Amino acid sequence: MIHKRLKAIVAVVVLSAASAGMAAGGNTGGGDPDTREMLRLPPDERHLVLLEMRNFVVAMQQIMEGLAKDDMQQVAIAAQRMGSGAANEVPPVVVAKLPDTFKTLAGKVHVTFDTIALDAEAMSDIGHTVGQMAELAQFCVACHAIYQIDREAPGMAQQ
Repeated sequence: MIHKRLKAIVAVVVLSAASAGMAAGGNTGGGDPDTREMLRLPPDERHLVLLEMRNFVVAMQQIMEGLAKDDMQQVAIAAQRMGSGAANEVPPVVVAKLPDTFKTLAGKVHVTFDTIALDAEAMSDIGHTVGQMAELAQFCVACHAIYQIDREAPGMAQQ
């Protein structure tokens, strides 16, 4: 019974995140140009920023897997890995090049992971954690609706 309920909740979260992305200007297949702000970074710095985002997705998957298995310890461990402590993995020189809104949204993601970890241990409430995951996904959707990241052309200085 809990697995059916959890699957329904997960489906709602995924559909909500996808719908929010479309509403925020995501590509709907209508041929509209990508109007998101372009962040140009050297390849090595771009890699670090994208790696952090991929790590967010991995942690979110591990959290959802923990929820599906009713394993709140797995949820807490996965969330803790991407909490505020992980914010220091991107070097300050790279962070300094990122827009304030990008940094604010990334900070909210890290803090939300911290909160998920603490609440998973203290409350063991699957529904509460799913709600937190929906909030977390909103930050990701917002950032991806605003920004795109491209490689800086060789010899091109960051402005």
